[in-house]
Amino acid sequence: MSAGGALAAGLVEESLRLNTRYVEEVVIGWGLCPWAARAWLDGQVTRRVFVAAAPDAAAVAAFAGELGATPQAAIGLAIFPRVDGTVAAWEKFAEGVRRTSGGDFLIAAFHPGYRAPDGPLDAARLVPFIRRTPDPTLQLVRASLVDRLQGQVSADVARANLATVAARGLAQLDALLTDIRRDRDTSYARG
Repeated sequence: MSAGGALAAGLVEESLRLNTRYVEEVVIGWGLCPWAARAWLDGQVTRRVFVAAAPDAAAVAAFAGELGATPQAAIGLAIFPRVDGTVAAWEKFAEGVRRTSGGDFLIAAFHPGYRAPDGPLDAARLVPFIRRTPDPTLQLVRASLVDRLQGQVSADVARANLATVAARGLAQLDALLTDIRRDRDTSYARG
C-alpha cells in the first residue's frame, strides 16, 4: 500500500471510530432517536467515509443507490472527514443531494459547526445542536420506513429529545460533544 493509501485507510478507520463514539455515546446513549439503537444493533446502518476534500453529490448518489439495492439497509451515513466548510455550505450541499437523490432516502445534514442554541431551549432549536457530529455527515434514512410511522414523527422525536436534554442538562451534552470533537482534532493531528 502506498503512503497515501495508508494515510487514507488510517483516516477512514479514525473517522469510523469517532462516528461510532457519536452514535453510541450521544444518539443511543442519550436516547435521541427511538430507532437508532435497534438499527445499529441489527446491522441496518451502513457507513461510508469519503476522503475527498470536496463533497461530491454524485458519490453520495451512488452510495444511496447501493443502499437502495440493499433491503436491510435502513440508514446510511456518508461521512466526510476532510471537508472543511461552513455549516451553511454543508446544508447547501445536503439540499443539492436531496434534490438529485430521487426521493428514496430522506437526507439530513450533520456538522461539527452546530452550536448550542442561544436563549431559551426549544425543540426546533435543539435539533441542529444534537446533529453536531465529529465530521460533516449526511444521514440517509429510507423514506419508506418513515412513511410507515404514524403521527408527526419529526416533531414527536424533537419534543422527546427536548425533554431528555432538559432533564440531563444541555451543558452535559455539550461537554460530551466537545470531548468527541477534541478526540477528533487530536487523532487527526497525529495522522
